[in-house]
Amino acid sequence: MNLTQKQKLLQKGWNDQDIQKAEAILHKEEYHDVFFAKIVFWSAVVVITISNIAISLVLIPFLVALQYWFLYLVVIILGAVVGSLYTFLVTNIGHLEQKHHQAASILVPIIALTNVVFIVLVSNQLITDIHAQTTQHSLFFVSLAFAGAFVLPYVVVQIVTRRRS
Repeated sequence: MNLTQKQKLLQKGWNDQDIQKAEAILHKEEYHDVFFAKIVFWSAVVVITISNIAISLVLIPFLVALQYWFLYLVVIILGAVVGSLYTFLVTNIGHLEQKHHQAASILVPIIALTNVVFIVLVSNQLITDIHAQTTQHSLFFVSLAFAGAFVLPYVVVQIVTRRRS
């Protein structure tokens, strides 16, 4: 508690022992809020990772069947959807320290990029195995499109937040 709050409580008849007890209770609640925020944060990272894997698996038929701009449009839309979910979950969790945001900013895009690289390799092998008319896809460009769309919502939120403050 700050000094003015203590003075107001003293004026209302509180003694120092009661004020210290109230401070301890408030501090304890704050500790629990931080603890639960960390649990929610890491649960969100797990949910994002699982949803990213699911989206990547959904992407395989599109990679086998589609080509060129339409394929990249689907990849960008799916990347933006997962990135928006990630951004919503991470930015709306209170009581997080900067290190948690930094860890998520590094960890989640790496997981997303790894999933897409794996899925492109699998779909290219599938294209070869079934002798599809579709040409094999560029690992670099598909991954870049997905990763860019995935990170874009988070970057936009960070820019808007900094401009407001």
